[in-house]
Amino acid sequence: MDLMTLVGPVMTSPLLYPLLAGLSSLDGVVPMIPSEAAVLAAGVFAHTGTPSLSLVVAATALGVFIGDHLAYGLSRSVFGPRLINRSQHVSQTVAAAGQQLNSRAGLLIVTSRFLPGGRVTMNAACGTARLPLSRFSPASAIAALAWAAYTAGLGFLGGEAFVENPLLGLAVGLGLSLAFGGAIKLTRRRTTRRMARPRVRPLPYAA
Repeated sequence: MDLMTLVGPVMTSPLLYPLLAGLSSLDGVVPMIPSEAAVLAAGVFAHTGTPSLSLVVAATALGVFIGDHLAYGLSRSVFGPRLINRSQHVSQTVAAAGQQLNSRAGLLIVTSRFLPGGRVTMNAACGTARLPLSRFSPASAIAALAWAAYTAGLGFLGGEAFVENPLLGLAVGLGLSLAFGGAIKLTRRRTTRRMARPRVRPLPYAA
């Protein structure tokens, strides 16, 4: 019995939607939870009509939105700094992200959703910097819907392209997702370095 035969009953069950919402919520606090693989698998099965692709996207987006606010609230509480400061790398990354929130919070929240580990870091930065919910929540909603549609859509396309081998479609979807996230991370890193370079002004001409 292969893997897809084992997960088939779950993917055709009405309990799939609350399961996706729960996994996507917990993933905002515990990054080790494989919510992306679950959403991709649901997208692969959705090409047959069951489960519903639109419901997969809606349940996932709702879960991501809730998870974002859980991480935001936790990092804003008294426990946030204690958890963040346990790792020097995490604390430095959160501090660096927090410095850019005043000028482009919405853009950073949306783009970080597609970066490996970017969701947790940005949510922690927003909570630590006490970014107002009036700015955080709308950006989180857009990011959640965009990521849910993108991830489920990748699985759906993989399921259509590899009808006879859904597992291969899932693997291709994961590969494309990782490649896209790596491309965004590389672009952001180059942009940050370019902006950080000091601009040398020419000296005034001395007569």
